[in-house]
Amino acid sequence: MKAGMRDNLVHCPKCKDGFLVLAAAESGEVRCAACSESCPVDEGVIDLLAGVSSARSPAQFLMEAEPVVRIYESRLWRRSLPTALALGMSFEQEQALISRAAKVKRDATVLDLACGPGIYTRPLAQRATGGTVVGVDLSLPMLRYASARAREQTLDNIVLIHGDALHLPFPPERFDLVNCCGALHLFPNVGQVLREAHRVLKPDGRLTVATVRRDAGPVGALMVALGPRLFGVHPFSVGELQARCERVGLCDVRLHYAKRLWLIMSAKKGRAADRT
Repeated sequence: MKAGMRDNLVHCPKCKDGFLVLAAAESGEVRCAACSESCPVDEGVIDLLAGVSSARSPAQFLMEAEPVVRIYESRLWRRSLPTALALGMSFEQEQALISRAAKVKRDATVLDLACGPGIYTRPLAQRATGGTVVGVDLSLPMLRYASARAREQTLDNIVLIHGDALHLPFPPERFDLVNCCGALHLFPNVGQVLREAHRVLKPDGRLTVATVRRDAGPVGALMVALGPRLFGVHPFSVGELQARCERVGLCDVRLHYAKRLWLIMSAKKGRAADRT
């Protein structure tokens, strides 16, 4: 990691006010500059949830299974033909669309929320070569995989954190972009996740989302009725996701794609004068 990129980035999970000194991550732990609380570093991943257990939906448990971790970004899953047919687009097409919507600059500070194996984290880091890309996920196996791939590609501007999207460990207005692709439908409290994304975005910062889509008809209603209860997956209609974004204060909500099972939108955080 390039010097200076980590300053005042990650709040201490204990005192909440101090920041973790991330430059010492290679030592196997990071410490709070204020209270000296330490957090372990597991295979390059800063573990803010060590010793913490929380409820998982069936879909979230699946994302921690080692076989799933190994194949997730391969042509057996995320880049597979069946997935492309179900979503109506290939992963490469999705990635290009998200990249255009995100408008990442070279010196950007980016949060890849629910980053999984880093399938978006690494391309974002390749664009923000003078900035920092932070990947946060609830699945430690996914993050270990992401860390190994980042080392293979010698990407030194990535910070990976085992953390909770409902309580992001970052100060307000810290990121130019929050990217959440392939996971918003898995969160038990979508409103809280979007509020947190809004909080950590800088004014004029952007949010990009790719998530499971539903129609407004009876099939969509059945997906809403059964998806969360059986699998922990909440599909969104275009109107619902737009309304949820606007409810937390995001503006300029734009629809980029809505076909078959996939929905891609972006929004931005307005400046204070725009929100009054």
